[in-house]
Amino acid sequence: TTLIRPNDNKLSRIIFGHRIFDEPKDIESVLKEVLSDFQNSKEVRRQSTEMGVQIMKYRTAIRRFVKEVKDEKIEKCDRKALQSALNEGGKDAVEKLLKLAFLEYSMNFMSDEDKQRFNSLKQLSDLRFPAEWHPSARTIQRKIILHVGPTNSGKTYNALKCLENANSGVYCGPLRLLAHEIFDRFNNKGVPCNLVTGEERRELKGIQVPLTSSTIEMVNLQKQVDVAVIDEIQMISDQQRGWAWTQALLGLQAKEIHICGEPSAVPLVKSICQSINEDIEVREYKRLSKLEISQKSLDGDLKKIKKGDCVVTFSRKSIFSIKHEIEAATGLRCAVAYGSLPPETRSQQAKLFNDPNSGFDVLVASDAIGMGLNLNIKRIVFESIKKYDGIGIRYIPISQIKQIAGRAGRFGTENNVGEVTAIEDADLRYVHQAMDAPHKNLEMAGLQPTMEMVELFAHQLPDVKEFAILLEKFEDLARVDGQYFLYSPHVYLLTYLSPHIKLIANTIELIPMTIPERFIFVTGPINTSDQRIMKNVQKFAMLHSQGRACRISKVVSIPEKVPHNDELLGELESIHRTLMLYLWLSYKFSETFVDVDLAREMKLRCETIIHDSLQKLKTQRRRYRTITRNIRELRMTTKDNKNFTKQLENS
Repeated sequence: TTLIRPNDNKLSRIIFGHRIFDEPKDIESVLKEVLSDFQNSKEVRRQSTEMGVQIMKYRTAIRRFVKEVKDEKIEKCDRKALQSALNEGGKDAVEKLLKLAFLEYSMNFMSDEDKQRFNSLKQLSDLRFPAEWHPSARTIQRKIILHVGPTNSGKTYNALKCLENANSGVYCGPLRLLAHEIFDRFNNKGVPCNLVTGEERRELKGIQVPLTSSTIEMVNLQKQVDVAVIDEIQMISDQQRGWAWTQALLGLQAKEIHICGEPSAVPLVKSICQSINEDIEVREYKRLSKLEISQKSLDGDLKKIKKGDCVVTFSRKSIFSIKHEIEAATGLRCAVAYGSLPPETRSQQAKLFNDPNSGFDVLVASDAIGMGLNLNIKRIVFESIKKYDGIGIRYIPISQIKQIAGRAGRFGTENNVGEVTAIEDADLRYVHQAMDAPHKNLEMAGLQPTMEMVELFAHQLPDVKEFAILLEKFEDLARVDGQYFLYSPHVYLLTYLSPHIKLIANTIELIPMTIPERFIFVTGPINTSDQRIMKNVQKFAMLHSQGRACRISKVVSIPEKVPHNDELLGELESIHRTLMLYLWLSYKFSETFVDVDLAREMKLRCETIIHDSLQKLKTQRRRYRTITRNIRELRMTTKDNKNFTKQLENS
């Protein structure tokens, strides 16, 4: 298995140590090859001719451009800029920079009509002023309060108290689980609250409901409220979902906005608020309970697991194999919690673990415990500090290790002092270095263009028929302000069009739909590595295009028997993903996806069978070795971090 080292932040090897690079090459050693490939690129030629450069003029333009890059006459492509791109993203980043510069350069070889169209496309893809996308929010004098501190510091508790006492308000959370938790908490207190997530709506009938608990992507920006809470603001720099936090921060029509998260977000949030002339009050919190990092691991001995432990691993199969091993070795019963469990099930498992009389003494969990779930954990035990992310085995980012470790200890309980350790020595050494590393302040916030922007952009390019190519062109011309990024925080790799989106777009390309309809489908919760769901996406899109109702019972059926092997379990998981997508689409196209109640019933039945199957399946635990060299490198960069931080403070 390919091992990929930590990749929290760009240039972090040099500055903050969150990312360990091999030494970068000198630009001169690769420039000749890159320019040769660029000059002969069919892709560059196709894009340029589609923008209006005639083929004979293109040949002249590309030759002159390459020569001027070599002679350092193109300001955006001087050696310094090219070297910076190479350091950050390799040859791909250099080619991206060259492509962006050449599109500007090729205007000199266009007709006046094509120049006018090109300038119009640039204006439509100009994302430098996202605050202007929310004019209604700009008319409100908003009071913004930023609550920052580590896990177990009371920051979210204080923000939620303000929401609880409001006449109207909304909670914006990062997870369905958290949205459910706030929904349940308020209603159990007698404070009416609705629930809105991508797959579910729960509205209380017959009474006035002042509050709504929502996942952040689903928050209603058109509704005026007194108080809003944005949770886990550090997610604003997340490569895939950061745009949703930016959208909420800029677009919420709330008189008072309470933002909760890590101290690393303070400078960025302040900068964004300053850009829209809004004042911000920062309230800092300290951890309420003590946290100790153990000097000893468990030496690989699961018999050392004890009551109050939370064993953290990073795959669902590992969770259940470790659960069985712990129960066999210690006699202690284990509750479980992981991301794809239904929120209700995770909440139930948390209650079992928290209840000293339930008989469940240990929690085996994934990184899902890093956010949400109030857990009475005495000790966090890392079974591993790596996870598979679809590409390779990656070390868990430092910020995530800190967040998970911070779950140990809970103020006001018998577990007032938290402890952190690992099953293996090498993993514990890595945890020590990660916990010792300073926070790096966030630098950029995510953006996503609106559906309306893409639609207007498409009208300017009537000859471009493929939706994936259309999005690619939007990305090529998009401009962002220095504190924002388009899906990926690499300055030179604005990967708005991920392979995931392109694959979905190509799958439904031949089905006649409008641009807004295509946009909805390609941004849906779709696992493109799942062949079953990709076929069902095509089926869903075709039925919607034809104006026919989609009957879920004709798409999937749930087996009666509990799966007894990994292959059958995988098929059931694929069915579950299809049901989740159906429910998500039902809120976008209610006239097509009509079997909402049946789909929800099938989803719950599916989850029960999956849970029963995983309880019985026994899989061999697979571990990935922690390399001593990586611990040594992290220790060196952590030391550099501290020196660098001191230099910044002194300057």
